[in-house]
Amino acid sequence: MWHLDLANKIVETGVKRGAEYVDVRIELSELTSIRISRGQVEEAVSRSLGGAGIRVLYKGSWGFASTEDISSDSLFPALDAALSMAKTSAEKRKEKSKVKSFGCIKEKVRAHVKINPPEVPVEEKISLMLDADERLRSDDRIKDDRVSYLDEIFKRYYANSEGSEIVIEGARVRAVIYAAAVSAGVITPALDVIAQTGGFEIFRKRNPASLAESVAERAIKLLKAPVPKGGVTTAVLDNDLLGLIVHEAFGHTAEADLVLSGTVLTGKIGEKVASELVTIIDSPGPDYAFGWTPYDDEGVKARDVIIVENGVLKEYMHTRETAAIMGVEPTGNGRAESYSYAPLVRMRNTYMAPGDWSPEEIIAETREGLYLKKGLHGQADANGEFMFAVQEAWEIRNGELVRPFRGVAVSGNAIDVLRSVDAVGKDLIIESPGFCGKMQSVPVDGGGPHVRCKIIIGGR
Repeated sequence: MWHLDLANKIVETGVKRGAEYVDVRIELSELTSIRISRGQVEEAVSRSLGGAGIRVLYKGSWGFASTEDISSDSLFPALDAALSMAKTSAEKRKEKSKVKSFGCIKEKVRAHVKINPPEVPVEEKISLMLDADERLRSDDRIKDDRVSYLDEIFKRYYANSEGSEIVIEGARVRAVIYAAAVSAGVITPALDVIAQTGGFEIFRKRNPASLAESVAERAIKLLKAPVPKGGVTTAVLDNDLLGLIVHEAFGHTAEADLVLSGTVLTGKIGEKVASELVTIIDSPGPDYAFGWTPYDDEGVKARDVIIVENGVLKEYMHTRETAAIMGVEPTGNGRAESYSYAPLVRMRNTYMAPGDWSPEEIIAETREGLYLKKGLHGQADANGEFMFAVQEAWEIRNGELVRPFRGVAVSGNAIDVLRSVDAVGKDLIIESPGFCGKMQSVPVDGGGPHVRCKIIIGGR
């Protein structure tokens, strides 16, 4: 493979010129993007992208440079730029960076793809999304509708000064379906996503048009629903909303670069941070998950990170650098948006492990409270404080779902919420795909089972 041959030449040259560590990432991808609204195709674009990123560690300082031209004529000057950056920084830097060695790995990995997206005509993809958009607009009360589609096939070549050579090939597909219903000044949004690491075959199993119908029905159903009374309440969270809270409000606080800067989990390894029913894992798989990461962008073989086990904080997520700082092994969480970026500590597929209850049992054993389904948007900080909008809420009374509510938001502290968990379902689902935007955008996934907890409800 000439890509690896070229990458190795860059690595060898960097080492000869004094670098302690060098890695090269060469990436090639083909993408198709479609956007539709109100029955009109706003965008239908196919394009090819490619380039290389070169990272060097010289006398304890990092240098990084990238180029869109994958040739010797561009990569050697990029190496010069990375070395120059590192040398300039090394002269002034007091604290020296280190990397944790992971040894030499030589492997080629392919994602499981049945129908390669480029083999499907763009016209078929557009037709599929137009059909979904038409289903959204079947009721006049739907005033805003948006359907977007994205597919990508990629090849990534990695080489470093430890002798590693890794090739990863795969594909990802994603469709987002959004609708907002309006009546008498009330606006009720609804959204759903179909996404996976894999090919177009997912749309043979999950029809976007059928999903669009359920999205529209959800938005319309909530128009006449009342707004609940605010306050602390017992809540049953579905798989999707739990996944959002676990990722956004808790997961980021366990990323080692943020831990070093100070989060609610800093210095708490070995301490109880959640109910003993709670185990939280960040995983490189399963292989269909949107955040599938067999090897990270530092050439580290990814593994499960048991962040919390039976309520006790066990470990953080690491890059090679943060692992060296904390004296532990890297976990395979060094990820970059593309060749244009250096890796950061990032989650992959983060979820809560299942328990023993069925969702029906959890609801039946809840005297009063709310059943909360599907997150929408929100925010969280390094202290674990969060606020998220919820798409759908139902009042629980004497173990039965009584009536729906609209305009629901949840807030609180992730640690407090996780400590209050007193029932965990056995229905593990990892299907909460998206792009996480911590300085760079990377594909992630997550989820969990149904759980019961205490949470703050924003309402009237």
